[in-house]
Amino acid sequence: MFFLLLCVIIHLLSIVQALSQQSNDLDNWQMRLFGQLSSIYVYEDIIYYHNTLNQNGKIFRVTGQVQSRNTYIMCDFFNYVKYESNQKVVHLFNNGFSILAQWEINDKIDHCLIGLNGEYIIISGQTIFSTINEKFFKKIENQIIYVGYIFEIPIIVIQKQNQICILSIRNTIKEDYCVNSKKGGKVIEFGKTLIYYDNYFAYHLKDKMAKQINIELIRKTCQFLGFSQTLVIRTKNNKQIIDLQGQIEYEFHSNLQVIENLETQKYYFLVKQEQNHLIIQSLDRETQKSSVQIIEITNKSNILRAFLIDLSQKQFLIQYQDLQTVLLENQSILWQTEQSLISIDNIFYQKYENEKQTYKNSYYKSLQQNGLYNPFLIFQNAILRVINEIKDLQEMIIQFINDIDNQKIKKNEMEQSFGLKQKVCFLTTYNTLLCYDTKEHKLIQKLYINNLDQTFKLVALHQIDPNLAQNYDQKVGSKNHILFYYSDQRKKLYTFILDLSYGSIQQVASRRSKKIIWTIPYKIESKSSQYNNLIILIDEDYKVFTYPNNDHLNYKEIILYRNDNGVLIGYKLYDKQLVKIWTINMRDKIILIRSSYQYGQDNPRVANWDDRNVIFKLIDHTNFAILTTDEDSLKLYIVNAKTGKILFQGIQNEADLNQQINLVFDEHQVFVTYYNQAQMIFEIWTIEIYHMIIECSFIKMLEYYYFSQDPIIKNYYQTDYNAIFLQQVYGYPLGIRYLGISKTKNSLTKKNLLIITTSSQLHQLDRNLVSARKIEKQHLEYSLWSNDLLSYQYELPIYFQNILTYNQLFDFEKFSLETTNLESSALLIVYGSDIFFTIISPDKTYDMLQNNFNYNAIILTTILIGLAIQVLQKLIKSSKQVKQFKVN
Repeated sequence: MFFLLLCVIIHLLSIVQALSQQSNDLDNWQMRLFGQLSSIYVYEDIIYYHNTLNQNGKIFRVTGQVQSRNTYIMCDFFNYVKYESNQKVVHLFNNGFSILAQWEINDKIDHCLIGLNGEYIIISGQTIFSTINEKFFKKIENQIIYVGYIFEIPIIVIQKQNQICILSIRNTIKEDYCVNSKKGGKVIEFGKTLIYYDNYFAYHLKDKMAKQINIELIRKTCQFLGFSQTLVIRTKNNKQIIDLQGQIEYEFHSNLQVIENLETQKYYFLVKQEQNHLIIQSLDRETQKSSVQIIEITNKSNILRAFLIDLSQKQFLIQYQDLQTVLLENQSILWQTEQSLISIDNIFYQKYENEKQTYKNSYYKSLQQNGLYNPFLIFQNAILRVINEIKDLQEMIIQFINDIDNQKIKKNEMEQSFGLKQKVCFLTTYNTLLCYDTKEHKLIQKLYINNLDQTFKLVALHQIDPNLAQNYDQKVGSKNHILFYYSDQRKKLYTFILDLSYGSIQQVASRRSKKIIWTIPYKIESKSSQYNNLIILIDEDYKVFTYPNNDHLNYKEIILYRNDNGVLIGYKLYDKQLVKIWTINMRDKIILIRSSYQYGQDNPRVANWDDRNVIFKLIDHTNFAILTTDEDSLKLYIVNAKTGKILFQGIQNEADLNQQINLVFDEHQVFVTYYNQAQMIFEIWTIEIYHMIIECSFIKMLEYYYFSQDPIIKNYYQTDYNAIFLQQVYGYPLGIRYLGISKTKNSLTKKNLLIITTSSQLHQLDRNLVSARKIEKQHLEYSLWSNDLLSYQYELPIYFQNILTYNQLFDFEKFSLETTNLESSALLIVYGSDIFFTIISPDKTYDMLQNNFNYNAIILTTILIGLAIQVLQKLIKSSKQVKQFKVN
């Protein structure tokens, strides 16, 4: 018995140890994305690229990994320029030095050129100057529409009233020539020259002259082939490659696309995707001989762009419309990436199904089949029970010995059981769904959402519990996500069901609709006490409908509000009708509105235990916060959605409205971040809501709030003085781009602030550091100031061990959180042009052991206790025998 107990203790400790090690190990994974390519340049083992987000960077040619990326102004593929306005310094990257700007640049640098003698020519707004030669300074009166080169000579194209003019930069800035044009024209790089076209005129721009091109030819053009100075035009039945005079050079099928040739003008390469095969045709322009390569690759979308990387190695870079990017070499895939993650619409998580397989031996099977008291099977059942119990014991001992030998458990199953290992799924604007394993960073599923054009945008995504959802469509399978896509142009709403278990996205409904304003997940109780999930949808005409369709709903109290061009309106939803209940006219511009409600966190902690006092938080999920602007001031309002009553209003001046502003409302706390121009620092403005009653008895707190039929905090907004609003302002030295809150499954542990800094680092900030209850003065009203917190200091200390991205540089915009079965831990995805995943534990002490926990000591102590018990049992037994002997 004792040995079995000891084995169980050791086994449990091994699980706890694994969980503790899990929290300490660096399980982070990251992806750097290069996005949608607009142009590339290949040099040795590096692919230099420029993408449609105006980012420049380098890709390793062998692996496809992004080596570096920036948004500096590109002079060419090797040189970049950045201007520091505070220091008035121009940084010249790649050459590795900086110079002091000779003229103050009021705006950002817009363009950069490299002159004939190697100097940098900077263009900011309409000002042109050189970093070396003062003669290059010139103020342009007209709009600059293009900056580039014609036969290595830097040129500028400006738009006048009815003309475009080309200015060349040699020893001075000089106007070369002007040609007729209308506004709204485009300029295309064309070999070492340029093509300009608008709705009426088209020109081939050369050095010292321009040659007019037939505008009808340009209107048919779908691709400009720069090296060969030819065009690809569409006809009714096919495509043609022609020169600028309209002479046909080659004719081919319309589903083929010409690969951009970076090396030679001798060959044309054409590519198409056909089912599971990529077909590449090569054409010798001199001999007109062609050859075909067929490569097996699965992609259901069309080819977006294709580049020839290396002719000798037959390397081709193919990018599809869903931004899957593939590098081919000698008819094989060298690497492939999913670049559509650069534009994410939504992120959600899916737990692995980890049901324990219970062992059922033949004894229990016999009882189940033949009954418990079958007289003919009693003897047989008894024998089976003895035999199978012996087998079960044998298997348990073998399993225990294996665990002792391995000194570990199956980590994969443990991580799934505790929710540390999940699927993270990304919905992108390119109508793809990509699901990755959060631990192994492997692409598990890739699905396409069909029947959607570019006008359709994701309205909402809701999860349905498969155990609660009624199967309205009479199809087998666990449908657990509903997606709504809406097109404002087509006035159509499409509904899709996503079933990850079967790997399918299926359109289940479509309807004519106005713009959708609200989507509300809802559960109704039927006569059989079954719960069925519905989605309530309300459009801009306040028409209410549901999916699946249900005309007999008894709504719970649903309170809604919206901003209608600066007018806040509150509604109550009743019997598929929206009833207006209040209106607030806002004089200032509304920039942000945030609700205090967070899905899945309905039971937060409602009180703080501080210095032997119970402080009541006032948490009402019908409250919301509004942030407005007026010149350089920020105004904050906290409003109750049931009554329309403004509970709080405050103001902060000297705010820079051009910098990032954030608003977060969590439980009873509101956080506003902005840049203070006077202090020259980002600030965190904290507002906290408390009840004026302070209770000294924890038991009475439970009685008042949890066990009373009419809790004291329930209707606080109906009176004037029950709520107390504390506020405080803190200076944050790192700069704030995005602000959010960590979360846990049951809201039992503390939740920290998560900050994406202006330098794209991820910082986890303890909320106690920005508490509004820090003591600033003595003898303050209401006695809500905390004695357990440190005294107030304006500038927050930065503990760099709380920088979750360490010293690495990323490009982040937002993050997404998911709870686990461990209350102390959550999964965190930070995304933008980079994606970073980690596990955070704001309150690690809750259900995990400390890092310095001594496992050997606890095992040794257990063994010693066991030995002591055995010794004491013998001593007691011996003592009884001695006493019995003496008595006798």
